[in-house]
Amino acid sequence: MLYTKKELMTFFNENNKFSLEVTKDICHQLKEANEFSSNHTHRTVKERLAFTLLHLYELAGADTDGFLNIQLSREEIASTVGTATESCIRLLAELKKADLIELTGKRIKIVHHNELRKLAN
Repeated sequence: MLYTKKELMTFFNENNKFSLEVTKDICHQLKEANEFSSNHTHRTVKERLAFTLLHLYELAGADTDGFLNIQLSREEIASTVGTATESCIRLLAELKKADLIELTGKRIKIVHHNELRKLAN
């Protein structure tokens, strides 16, 4: 069902709690967009990858084995980070070699959260 602008404005005016929640949500989304933009502007690809892995952990959590509850292809991760797939694969291998993450197929496990967080900042 579509509402007119007038109907929507009336609804917002009459429902202050709802209006506040919508405003909070918009501000939260704006903050995340700003962080994402800053993330891609001021960080190296390796830092962005670490940030992305931590963000995925925060969003999806981990299974009982400690692997992220989300499985993304290397191409999907590279796209999120803003780099070529080959670079993403190389950097994931570097993080694995540094014992910060564990890789099993498409599954990723963050082994040392604090060290990865230091890299992301």
